[in-house]
Amino acid sequence: MGNLKNTTDSKLIYLVKTGVKEAFQELFERYAPRIYQFSLSYLKNEQDAEELVQDVFLKIWEKHETLDKSKNIKAFIFKVAVNTIYDFIRRKNIESAYKDFASANFELQPDSTWYQVIFDEMIDNLDILVKQMPDERQKIFRLSREDGLTNDEIASKLNLSKRTVENQLYRAIAFLKKHFRTDSLFAMLFLYLWCG
Repeated sequence: MGNLKNTTDSKLIYLVKTGVKEAFQELFERYAPRIYQFSLSYLKNEQDAEELVQDVFLKIWEKHETLDKSKNIKAFIFKVAVNTIYDFIRRKNIESAYKDFASANFELQPDSTWYQVIFDEMIDNLDILVKQMPDERQKIFRLSREDGLTNDEIASKLNLSKRTVENQLYRAIAFLKKHFRTDSLFAMLFLYLWCG
C-alpha cells in the first residue's frame, strides 16, 4: 500500500476497519504523540504515559471492525484515552493504597514482588466473581468500573434506562461485597476502592 500520510481520517478509518495494518500504523503515528502529551499532563510520568498510549491503541485495534468512519476519530481516540487514564489512575490508587497499608503493617522490602502477587490475586478473584453475574449486570459493571463510563453513558450505550443501570450496579456491588473474601484489612480496603 502507498503512502498514507495525506489520507483523510475518514478514509484511514475505513481502511483500519477492513483490517489494513498499514492504515492502523498511520493512525498510530498521527495520534500517538498527541495522546502521549495528553496522558503525560495527567500522569506526570513518561513511562506511564508511554504504557497508556500502547493500551489506548491496543483497545482501538481490538475494536477496529466496529469503527464508524462517519464519526470524528480524533474525538473517539481521546475518549478512549480519557477512559484509559481513569482506569489507570484508579488502579494506581488502589496499588498505592495497598503498598501504604502493607508498608505500615509488614516488614517488606520496597521492591518485594509480594505486593504485586497479592494485588494480582485480588484482581483475579474479583474477575471470577464478576463473571458469575448475569450477562447484563456484568456488562454494566465492567463499563462502569473498567471503562470508566458514567451511568448516563452506559444507559445510552446499552439502550437502557439510567434507573436500570443504577439498580444493576447496586446489585453487582452488593454481590461482590457478599462474596469477595474480606478476611484481611487490605481485602476490605481493595473492595472499598474498587467498588466505591
